[in-house]
Amino acid sequence: MRKPFIAANWKMHKNVQESVDFVKAIKDKLPDPQKVEVGIAPQSIALHSMKQAAGKSGLKIIAQNCAAEYSGPYTGEISLRGLRDSGIDYAMLGHIERRRLFNENNKAVNKKVLAAVQMGVTPIICTDEEMVQKEINGEIHYVFSQLMSVLHGISMDQIKNVVISYEPTWAVGAGQHANPTMAEEGCRQIRRTIADVYTYEIADKIRILYGGSVNPANIKKIMGKPDVDGVLIGRASLDVDSFLQMVQHFNK
Repeated sequence: MRKPFIAANWKMHKNVQESVDFVKAIKDKLPDPQKVEVGIAPQSIALHSMKQAAGKSGLKIIAQNCAAEYSGPYTGEISLRGLRDSGIDYAMLGHIERRRLFNENNKAVNKKVLAAVQMGVTPIICTDEEMVQKEINGEIHYVFSQLMSVLHGISMDQIKNVVISYEPTWAVGAGQHANPTMAEEGCRQIRRTIADVYTYEIADKIRILYGGSVNPANIKKIMGKPDVDGVLIGRASLDVDSFLQMVQHFNK
């Protein structure tokens, strides 16, 4: 049974005090962390303070990005070693806004993914719906090309420690109504791609999230789909009541 994962991506919203106040407002109202994982990805300036505020609540604090290098003359970058030593378990990599606004390509994201798994930080790999035909064991399959490029060099053991987020380009930041059927189809195809390249047993254990216009009105239908193991929430996660409404439906 794959543990559901509800993650918030705050992008460049909320200062440190606002972020800490948010954590204090929700940390005692979250579902059982043994049954449901809940995380928030704030600006990097708030990571340490939010981690301290979260205490033993089980709330995961997620980095929005990291460097592929562990240390060195890389002004402005975020070290994976620093994240790990600060108790940060997850790093979100390859988000569509990183690609669009900062020109990150598959090769750059792949280097970060490899570095993260080697450092013991779990990557949440964001991927779109781009697919190509590929011959696997003499048969033609459709596979997610961006995802496969980003996973290049990831071993059978390492892939088990990866989370994937399906982010269709038409849905991210566009305010479109998320379609649960399309969310399921995308996540299902990702799972099939993982099964084709790795194994069905591994694919069945990988958590696949859906990101794109998730809100309190549609989260229940989206999360009710068999291949959707969680969601990556944008603007709807910025309000305490809205976020609690989404995570607390697991308590019902």
